[in-house]
Amino acid sequence: MNISDIYNKSPSFKYIWKISWPIMIANLAIPIVSATDTAVMGQENSPTFIAAIALGSIVFSIVYFSLNFLRMSTTGLVSQEKGKDNDEGIKSLISLSLSIAIIIGTIIIVFSIPIINLSKFLISSSERSETLMSEYIYYRSFAAPATLMNMVLLGVFIGIGSTRSAMIQLIFISLLNALLSIIFVIIFNLGIMGVALGTVIAQWSGWILSIIILRKLIDFNTFSISSYFNLFFYRDKNFILIFNISKDFFIRTLCIVFAEFVLINNSAKLGNNYLAVIQIYIVFLSFISYGLDSFAHSAETLLGQAFGKKDKITSLIVIIKTLVLAVILAVFLSAILLILGKYSFFLFTSIESLIIISTELLPYLVILPIISVWAFMFDGFFIGAAKSKPMRNSTIFAFVIFLLINYLIMSINPNIQMLWIGYLIFLFLRGIFLSIYFKSLFIYDN
Repeated sequence: MNISDIYNKSPSFKYIWKISWPIMIANLAIPIVSATDTAVMGQENSPTFIAAIALGSIVFSIVYFSLNFLRMSTTGLVSQEKGKDNDEGIKSLISLSLSIAIIIGTIIIVFSIPIINLSKFLISSSERSETLMSEYIYYRSFAAPATLMNMVLLGVFIGIGSTRSAMIQLIFISLLNALLSIIFVIIFNLGIMGVALGTVIAQWSGWILSIIILRKLIDFNTFSISSYFNLFFYRDKNFILIFNISKDFFIRTLCIVFAEFVLINNSAKLGNNYLAVIQIYIVFLSFISYGLDSFAHSAETLLGQAFGKKDKITSLIVIIKTLVLAVILAVFLSAILLILGKYSFFLFTSIESLIIISTELLPYLVILPIISVWAFMFDGFFIGAAKSKPMRNSTIFAFVIFLLINYLIMSINPNIQMLWIGYLIFLFLRGIFLSIYFKSLFIYDN
């Protein structure tokens, strides 16, 4: 197969873009919440408030990113059932995943106080920052069931290729969350609690909207609760399959989240100014990762459907074309950051010391998209193929090296530049190690 054959082979670049742009817009809306929360707290003229948001956010990142297997496993398996034209299989996966999500979400609410105590034990920061963090975690925990069910439904939308539905869901939740944060903090002066309550209301509202959308896409025949939730989910024939895939995704995601935790925790040891700057940079990371993930999500959909049909040629075409588009976007984002990056820091804070530190780190922010695109895209490939072990193994290898780098930095010369460079190395190594498993994408288990 020559280059011309690859270019003309279905799916076309035009079709990939058609299903990618809605999720790109949707993904870019997600970091608006974090950006708005950071900007709102940044107007308090103290890095303590931004630091508290950073600490509380990393706690929920650990919790929710660790549970993101609900989205990933749902996407991969639903897309393969879609490729087989098995509607009943899709329904079974939806009810199974929603049941697991609401059970886990309820557990998070029940154990919110122990989560707060554990967070204060693990994270080093000022007493004031910890107090504000505790308040934020407690109130935001009530969004947990809705947040996890929204993860599942997002996975369904992507899996069946309805990226516009995913766009509607994510934009609605993100914009409502951001709007409520501004109203509760600026107008009603509720502080950290206002930011958390905005998340709670937005997530539950988003769940209601997502169910309405789902009913238009898939005929469940009845409005009964049993149509969406399987109280005996452990008896479902897909339960063991989801469990085996999810445990690998869980380990993989936990490593990623703890890498961010290590970065934030070590930054906190340098002082609230450096912690606040890293929080600002993580917002940028969120925008970049969510933007690049639009092509990764397209790959999940198209590769999963091709995998369900056991079509190796189409699978290869999907991988090549989505990767090309993602690299082009990564170069474009780096160029934008190079030109406008130093001006964007004023959107998050007016504190001069934070702007100075942020500007010093700018060169390392500029190369972030090009460094990280490989990890994001290969994640999409393996999620679509529902192959979890390569993702688990590659992330563990990269995480171990990352921990070693951080140990050396904190032992020899603790500074914010080297901490951020260490994190960039972690992102790059994830992509490199995943590429080693490339051939396994074309091995069918059944």
